[in-house]
Amino acid sequence: MKRPTNSMLMAGGLALAVIVWMLTGLGSNPPPTQATERETSATAAARPPRVSVQISRARPITREIVISARTEPNRIVELRAETDGRVVTLGAERGSIVKAGDRIVSLDLRDRQARLEQARAVIAYAELQFEGARKLQQQQFVPETQIAELLAQLVGARASLEEIELEVANTTLSAPFDAVLQDRSVELGDYVNSGDAVAELVDTDPLIIVGDVSERDIHQIAVGNRGVAQLVNGASLEGEVRYVSPVAESTTRTFRVELAVPNGDASWRAGMTAEMRLKADTVSVHFLSPALLSLNETGTVGVKSVDTRNRVEFHPIEIVDSSDQGISVGGLPDEIRLITIGHGFVRPGDVVDPALVPPSAGVSDASGGEPIPQASNSTLPGG
Repeated sequence: MKRPTNSMLMAGGLALAVIVWMLTGLGSNPPPTQATERETSATAAARPPRVSVQISRARPITREIVISARTEPNRIVELRAETDGRVVTLGAERGSIVKAGDRIVSLDLRDRQARLEQARAVIAYAELQFEGARKLQQQQFVPETQIAELLAQLVGARASLEEIELEVANTTLSAPFDAVLQDRSVELGDYVNSGDAVAELVDTDPLIIVGDVSERDIHQIAVGNRGVAQLVNGASLEGEVRYVSPVAESTTRTFRVELAVPNGDASWRAGMTAEMRLKADTVSVHFLSPALLSLNETGTVGVKSVDTRNRVEFHPIEIVDSSDQGISVGGLPDEIRLITIGHGFVRPGDVVDPALVPPSAGVSDASGGEPIPQASNSTLPGG
C-alpha cells in the first residue's frame, strides 16, 4: 500500500475542518418552527396599519344652480289700427330701434280735418248761446229748463270734438315704448280697417333669460338673487332674478325663473340658447380630490377620516360643486383629518397609525385657498 503524501494529508484535514464548521453553524441557527412563525404573524397583526392624513378645514361658498335656458324679449306688442284709412306715410324700417312716440305708420285724414273744424265751430256757437242765456237768467228772462238744455248742447259739442280729435290722433300709429321694430305688415297705399295688424314691436331691454328650475332647488331661488347667463357664443351676461313662478309646470314639475339682463343697445337678441347660473344659498364645503371618495357597505358615497383616538370614521358627503381641479363637498365637520393614502385598506372602527402630511394637495388648506387636487398613485395603498 502506497504511503499518503503531505498534500493528501493537508487536503483531508481541510475537508474535515469544513465539515466541522458546517455542523457547528447549523446547530447555532436552528430552522424556524411553526411557533416562531405564529409569533411573527401575531406581532404584525397587532401593529396598527399606517395611513396618511391631512387636516381639511371647511370654507363658505355660494352654491350655484345651473340650468339650461333661453333668451326672450321683455315684451312683444302687436300694433293694430284703431281707425280706417289708407297708409300715406311709413316711419321706421324693420329691425330698427325706435323710441317711445316715434311714428311707425300714418293714415290719411280723409274728411276728419273738416269734421274737426266743424266740431270746434259748434262748440264756439254753443258757448255763446249758453253765456247769453245765463246773463238773461239773472234778469229772470230765461227759465232754468232752457239753461239746462243749452248746457247739455255745449257738453255734447265738446264730446264730439274729443271724439274727432281722438280719431285724428289714431291716424298716426306710434311706438308705445322703446323697442325694436320686429315686423311691419303694411306698405304705402295699403288700406287698413280698424283692428287690422300693422306692426310688431319687441322690447329687449332688459333681455330676459328664462329657465326651468326643479322642485328640489326652487326653494333656494328668490326675486332679487343675482345670476349669470352664458350664451352659446361665449358671452357672459349678468342680471337679477325678476320672477319666480308660484306654480310648477304640470308635466315637468319645474318652475319658470326669469333673469333680467340690461340690454340698452339691443346688442343681445332673443331666442338664443343659454346656460343660466343662479346664486343660491351659502354653505360650508371642503375642497378635495375625487380620489379620496369611498363607498360604505350600503353604497353611500363618503370619505374616511381619523378621530382623536386614531379610529377610522366614515362620513357621507354631498357633492356641492365640481370642476377640473376637484370637488366641493358638504356634510362634513368644519375641521377633519382626512385619510388621503390607505383609505381603501381600512374600515370604520379600525385603529390606525396616522401620519400627518402638509395640506399641500387634495384638500382645503387652512387659509381656504384653492389647492391643486392630489393625483392618485396606484403604488400607494388606498391612493
